[in-house]
Amino acid sequence: MNNSPNKAQSRADLIAAMAEDLTPVRPVKPVEGMLLIAAATVLATVGSIAIHDFWWGLLSGDASGYFLITHGLLLVVGLASAAGVVFSAQPRVGTRGNAPAWSVAMLAIVPVAAIISLISAGGEHLHKGMNDPAAWLCTSSSLTAALLVAGASILWLRRGAPVSIERSGWLTGIAAGSLGTLAYGITCPVDSLSHVGLWHIAPVVIAAVVGRFVVPPLIRW
Repeated sequence: MNNSPNKAQSRADLIAAMAEDLTPVRPVKPVEGMLLIAAATVLATVGSIAIHDFWWGLLSGDASGYFLITHGLLLVVGLASAAGVVFSAQPRVGTRGNAPAWSVAMLAIVPVAAIISLISAGGEHLHKGMNDPAAWLCTSSSLTAALLVAGASILWLRRGAPVSIERSGWLTGIAAGSLGTLAYGITCPVDSLSHVGLWHIAPVVIAAVVGRFVVPPLIRW
């Protein structure tokens, strides 16, 4: 006796039962994710200026080349990592862009140069560089600003279905740390290589490590 029609009907009933409670969801659009993270960055910038005041030396030409290069690289890292976060919300496999990794590699040159400079100077310069009185303020303020960017990134990832949640955690931390430091950085008048090379990069490293372990449980689905 051929029971193929019965099996086909049972399969159809099973699929219908599984799909009965499903509701359509609005697809995530990358442009919306970028706008969300951009809005959080702007909010962090406005908040930093309101608390610490804008450093007008940026507009009067007083900022050193070290300051401009470092924050330019922070912008590149922030944009590349934010784009990585946005596209991580889409469930897909295969080749991923390596722009965040390359941008971080470029940024890593700055602290290496700062450390080499301090070691070469030695003595009092090395002591002052490693005991910078503005270090705690810059690090803590940058990380505070980074919280807004991280919050926006996590909200976006929760709307989607990220496949590699560990990678999403790294990218969230890097994007938040770099954009948060950029938001606060325009209020900091200390523009030496040792300062920006160490204490405007440290928040990125800290945020990246925290993001790796804190973000995955918040976006797991």
